[in-house]
Amino acid sequence: MNAPLHRLGAVALVLSLLGCGTIAPQVEPPEAPTLGITAADRFAAAPDGGTAPTEADLRWWNRFNDPALAHWVERALANSPDTAIARERVVQAQALLRGTSARRSPLIGAQAAVDARSRRASGERALDPSAALTLDWDLDLWGGLRQAEQSAAASLLQAEDLAQAARLSVAGLTARAHVAWQEARLDEQLLADGLALQREVLRVVDVRVRAGLAPRLDLDRAQSEAATLEADAADAGVRVRQTAAALQVLAGVRPQPMAGTTAQLPLLQGAAPVARPIDLLRLRPDLRAAERGLAVAAADLGVARADLYPRLRLPGAITLTSGGLGGGVLDIVTATLSAVLEVALFDGGERSASVDAARSRMAEAGEVYRQTLLQALQQAEAALVAAQGTATRMRALERGNAAALSAVEQARTLYANGLVGFLDVLEAQRSALDTRRALLRARADATRQAIATFEALGLIDPGEQSLRPAAAAAPPAPRESAGG
Repeated sequence: MNAPLHRLGAVALVLSLLGCGTIAPQVEPPEAPTLGITAADRFAAAPDGGTAPTEADLRWWNRFNDPALAHWVERALANSPDTAIARERVVQAQALLRGTSARRSPLIGAQAAVDARSRRASGERALDPSAALTLDWDLDLWGGLRQAEQSAAASLLQAEDLAQAARLSVAGLTARAHVAWQEARLDEQLLADGLALQREVLRVVDVRVRAGLAPRLDLDRAQSEAATLEADAADAGVRVRQTAAALQVLAGVRPQPMAGTTAQLPLLQGAAPVARPIDLLRLRPDLRAAERGLAVAAADLGVARADLYPRLRLPGAITLTSGGLGGGVLDIVTATLSAVLEVALFDGGERSASVDAARSRMAEAGEVYRQTLLQALQQAEAALVAAQGTATRMRALERGNAAALSAVEQARTLYANGLVGFLDVLEAQRSALDTRRALLRARADATRQAIATFEALGLIDPGEQSLRPAAAAAPPAPRESAGG
């Protein structure tokens, strides 16, 4: 190479060092608005003496006395389209991060060409091959590429948190669908038992009417009540099939008839865990994803700001060409290296508009986090309040159920002895059946509220890990105090 080329290389090296050493205008994400939550805060409806969530609570479906519930939840987590979609979005975010990181490296390419040349006077013809190595390197003077990489890294973390949120949602929906299926099956059994009892009463009434011991009105009432129960039982059978289909779809399989095992409602073993409001910042994946959104928006603002400044590139090439007609050998080497400074002199305000839009998106991300936090606090408080109310309701209905069953026995005995009318028997039977069905709903609600508590606290096992180190994939440590 000649002296001018050496000087050009020296200039390029200096510019490269200058570009690598430039301090980019870094944009720090704003502090997440945590509404002044501190470690001393407690939920108003939190029971006294409750235990904090443990690692076992991350697979909370195993804490119920129902292996079928655990089976369906595990099946849904493995096969649900929602969880599969979330996993693929993590893969996409990983690929985007790799691609964004690669943009900071020099781009090296290769070219090959063949030129056909001829001289009319001499009649000479020749093919002149050539080959070249090309270089294009953006020195990233203002850190736009680096901050784009940071945005992609934060987007990957956000995608993983959203995948966790999808797992939690699928687990909760599947568990509630299983409860709804079991509740419908038990309700169908209650109505079938009630219908069988009513048919026995109808037989007794028919005997008494034929014997002239009871009016025809009693028989009509008994037949009407039996028909009503038969209609309710048919409706319950429809609900059984519908809830079974919903459960299977959540588990990622097509609906088909399900073999009937013994119906039972899942019951939580032990007490549900109790967390503090500040623990939600660490436990809930949707809150963590919203906080990642702040980091993404801040990095994107840095990218938009860097685009306002000049861009320095180092394009270059090393070309090997033939010596001319008849040479046939690649014997001429040409090397070029340039420093290209690109400056936008006028763009009609496009770049400044991009900065304004990015700044607004960062403010929006802060409001999204605040909204998500408010919803999380409301859901947790509502789940705890509902659990208390459902427990009180169950105790009252259990007392009412015992009294209603006793009333049925007394009414039937008194009617058989002609001491009360058949209307008293009907009313006692209706009250008993209604109370038993209400108690069934209350018990199902208690299970649903336990599931809602686990959901509100954000408790879910991590499932498939990403390719990042385990320490980086772990949830952030709880913040013991935060400003509003």
